[in-house]
Amino acid sequence: MKLRLWHWPVLVICLAVACVALYHDHQVTEGQKAFARLGCESCHLAGGAPSLEHVGRKYDRKTFVDFLSDPETIYARRAHRPLNHGYEPMPRLPASRHDVEALSWFLAAQR
Repeated sequence: MKLRLWHWPVLVICLAVACVALYHDHQVTEGQKAFARLGCESCHLAGGAPSLEHVGRKYDRKTFVDFLSDPETIYARRAHRPLNHGYEPMPRLPASRHDVEALSWFLAAQR
């Protein structure tokens, strides 16, 4: 089968879409690992912190990065601490920049 000239742009676009999807899936998986490794489950899945089940509908990835990097900046921006009444404020995580980025992908995927 001989490829026609118009096939090449279609192939390049398909490849680009596949790469983006694979990158997204990889980041979500890395975020899920960081969530477990950093002990986030001990509060968020045990009832000591809000459920994150649909948190990706409420906030964008930049907000997650800001919040995970320094929760106090978000508390100040939103003028209340904590964000969810009845829970303790989120502590600053001992997370690397890589962990924060990965966690932001994981949280954004919680729709």
